[in-house]
Amino acid sequence: MSEAFEKNSAFFEYVRWHYGRGLKEYFGVAGNFLWFVAHFFSFKLLIKTLFSPWKRLGESYGNGLNLSRYAETFIVNTLMRAVGFFTRVIVLVLGLASYVLVLTLSFLGLLIWILAPAVVIGSIVLAITFYNI
Repeated sequence: MSEAFEKNSAFFEYVRWHYGRGLKEYFGVAGNFLWFVAHFFSFKLLIKTLFSPWKRLGESYGNGLNLSRYAETFIVNTLMRAVGFFTRVIVLVLGLASYVLVLTLSFLGLLIWILAPAVVIGSIVLAITFYNI
């Protein structure tokens, strides 16, 4: 037999694992999910390029002094920046909503993880009580 089993019962070893290593691994998994969402939506890049033109689309101003050409180019470039801005804002909002959802679900999972042994023991006690009635 192993030394751990000889020292403690299986129940106490389980509880030690559940609230020790199991909880540590749970935080690691939850952190991985949050890391994935943050990198999937590329928050840093979206904020850094918030006012960049959409898909780098735009017109060049060209050579010479042609005011109508400058006005056309300015309007097209401004529209492309506006489209890029609104598209990135929508993606940022969706990303933040996803991040908050994953954070909330991680917290609920943590509550379930912490209460799981008590629920199992309570269910066994309740089953024994109803069986004896």
